[in-house]
Amino acid sequence: MARLVLLDEDGGNAGAWEISETPLAVGRDVSADVIISDDALSRRHFLVVRQGKSYLLKDLNSQNGTWVDGRRAEQTQLRDHDCIVAGRTLFVFSAGQRA
Repeated sequence: MARLVLLDEDGGNAGAWEISETPLAVGRDVSADVIISDDALSRRHFLVVRQGKSYLLKDLNSQNGTWVDGRRAEQTQLRDHDCIVAGRTLFVFSAGQRA
């Protein structure tokens, strides 16, 4: 199962969320599935969506943008170990076990 992993300041795992058939919304508002206390995040900053065997990141018109491996991303296919920066928050995408 694919996961979105939140990293702390030292690069350690500060939280993880499984990505299922339902899109996973990340932001600072209570309407997000992953709520992060970061003033640089939009209320609903980005989504991770499963499409078949792939996963897409979709920026939700955030003010500060979403960056995947150093590139600004409006919509991009995620790969195992991609680094996602939103606001001042760092995530890593894990594709999980492959069959």
